[in-house]
Amino acid sequence: MKTSELLRYVAKDLLDDRVDMLSGESDELVSDTTIARHLAEAERILCRRAWVLEDVGPSLATRIQLVEGKMEYPLHKSTLFVKAARLSDSDIDLRRVGYEDNRSRYGFEASASAHFDVNAPSSENPGRPSRFSTDIGYRAIRVRMKPDAASALLKLHLVVVRMPINTISATTPDAEPECPEEFHMDLATYAAGKCLNVANVDAALRSLGKSYLEEFNGRVLEAKRDRQRLQQSQPQHRFGSWVGRDN
Repeated sequence: MKTSELLRYVAKDLLDDRVDMLSGESDELVSDTTIARHLAEAERILCRRAWVLEDVGPSLATRIQLVEGKMEYPLHKSTLFVKAARLSDSDIDLRRVGYEDNRSRYGFEASASAHFDVNAPSSENPGRPSRFSTDIGYRAIRVRMKPDAASALLKLHLVVVRMPINTISATTPDAEPECPEEFHMDLATYAAGKCLNVANVDAALRSLGKSYLEEFNGRVLEAKRDRQRLQQSQPQHRFGSWVGRDN
């Protein structure tokens, strides 16, 4: 649904003509700007809690240009989780590892004291990246090996779960929310609930607003459960090697 359609639905259908329903002197106590702000808030809540917005195609959040000798790259501010990463000339995903497993480490030294000396010189030759790790705390992705000259010609293609990039606004009535269309009506339910949860609305209408918000929270929880169920991996059995050990 377009933003303009959602605004009309909230104002007319859920609020039942705000001119008659809300008390006060003004005939527009709830403006389109306010409704749009609540719609945007609902979309952010839905995306953060239920991870319903997954991006696999070209976008600001899914393309990173590699740089020769550079291991760490900033993630887009909308990124919540990186599901996969691959080099632009390949269909094979890079291996995901933890932060500790993706740090440069000292190799074997004949002298035990040199091995633990943080001032001992150590370097790693650049090459083709084969694995990655992420730190969502400060929104960075780290690849290893450090890209060499050939790899620096490539991009990282990411599959990410993210927040909306373009905020719902009354100034862009023809735009659509970025979350899947199946959740657009839920955004409207939340917006109506927030509009009725104000001091100049009588108790009965505030109760209605509370029920709208509870309905929205239930839909978010349902969406979260659906995502977890759809993405749950089937049990896999491995033979011929220790569990957790690379073949």
